[in-house]
Amino acid sequence: MKVKFRSRIKKIIRKVLARYGFDIIPSTVVYDWQNGDLVQAPRKVLLPDDARNILSPENPVLLDLQKRYQETSYPHCETLLWTEDRVKADDILYFRGHNAFVFQEGRFNRNLFGYLLAYYYIKSIDHQNLLELLQEDAAFGAITYVIDQKQVSRDLLDSVLEIYFLERNLGIMSQEKLSVLDIGAGYGRLAHRMAGALPNLKSYICTDAIALSSFIADYYLDYREIKDKASVLHLDRIQEELPQGSIDLAVNIHCFSECKPLAIGWWLDLLAEKKVPYLMIVPNSGKRLLTYDRQDFQSLVEKYGYHLIALEPKYQDPVVQKYALNPDHFHLYQYHP
Repeated sequence: MKVKFRSRIKKIIRKVLARYGFDIIPSTVVYDWQNGDLVQAPRKVLLPDDARNILSPENPVLLDLQKRYQETSYPHCETLLWTEDRVKADDILYFRGHNAFVFQEGRFNRNLFGYLLAYYYIKSIDHQNLLELLQEDAAFGAITYVIDQKQVSRDLLDSVLEIYFLERNLGIMSQEKLSVLDIGAGYGRLAHRMAGALPNLKSYICTDAIALSSFIADYYLDYREIKDKASVLHLDRIQEELPQGSIDLAVNIHCFSECKPLAIGWWLDLLAEKKVPYLMIVPNSGKRLLTYDRQDFQSLVEKYGYHLIALEPKYQDPVVQKYALNPDHFHLYQYHP
């Protein structure tokens, strides 16, 4: 009788929990990395002496930059999901932690197993030894795991996979004097990694519609000592300072999905005007180009002369794609007006 009663109560509870996306799972089948949030950002690790003074929301350089961005022709009015208020004051100092720059916790296999699977998958395809060449130091609060006696972050793993996608489809490692434009570059993650991985990189330009991102990126590129190859081009100067035909490739990583079509069109018009031949897009919606409010912008990309030439899962193995860290899809477009 008691068994039947407990079984009935369990069914009722499961039914209620199912409405909210939860279920009852025996603790014996749950791994420790699934039981709660075991990932903690290593705060106060590798923070430069000048960081607290410079990386401040009250820095006059940042305030001036924010004013200049607001005065541009960029379609600001309610066109962006990624706004200044998405970043807390503490996130400015620890910008490589879990925040709007690089989400590192929560859904999409952002756990120990997801990192582990991603790392060993990359190691199996790493013919250029990028995992050895590119190091992670957890500076500015980056969340890391120690795997294979190596510090590993989402920053590192994502960057290596993006580089290999571009190598497979464009041969970027053998191109002479490669020039890249990063739209929505954030703190300069991919700029840092490409500068370390590609001796043939001539220039890597970081640009962003968010003044705070440009401000932090300028600091980060200087901190990484790569300003001989990488730079920040401010939004209010990009149309006049980006010469036509000077860029080989534009990349947009998890940026257009957080914009509305008006803002996406602004960037695509700029790329078409400057005759940028290739555009890589990594959306937040897998195989489809969708904004955060589910608007399809595939036709908008094609309208400006960019046509899909490659679409690949982030991980070529379907099992890895299902369970590894952030299983995105990579889209590559070529400009044919």
